[in-house]
Amino acid sequence: MPNEFHTDIPAKVITDVQAHFEAIRTALAPYLLSLTPDERKTMLRMADKTVAFVTKTTDYATTNPSFVPAFVDLAELKQDTAGMAAFTPLRQFCEQLALDLDSTVMVAGSEAYGNALTVYGNIKFLAKNKQPGAQAAYDELSVRFPGNANAGRKPTPAKG
Repeated sequence: MPNEFHTDIPAKVITDVQAHFEAIRTALAPYLLSLTPDERKTMLRMADKTVAFVTKTTDYATTNPSFVPAFVDLAELKQDTAGMAAFTPLRQFCEQLALDLDSTVMVAGSEAYGNALTVYGNIKFLAKNKQPGAQAAYDELSVRFPGNANAGRKPTPAKG
């Protein structure tokens, strides 16, 4: 696979973007809700046809209040429908941005991992051939190697 990610991202760009995200979160905070995983499981789900259904039903309820049962608050229905309509483009934008960010991290990570595996293999080869410093590097990296059951643990010092 050719190297697709070859960009140095200036720290200021990351800092600026994080500040913008925080400003967005602050601006939307009064209007956002958080659900637990269990609450999310019990919610009715919306899709494209459902959105059209809800919008058209709200239109009918607005123009024909006699269609609305007494226990349904028409003002709440209108407010919920308007909120759904207002937040949907923001959600779609964020989903696309998240997908693009995920794809970029995936490409950069895949390329970094592939190259790291090549370097690791070379260090392993050099350690077997008694290259100075290679054994220490191999020992440190081998406990971090993702296929190793002890990955992420510090090596225990040799006794003796």
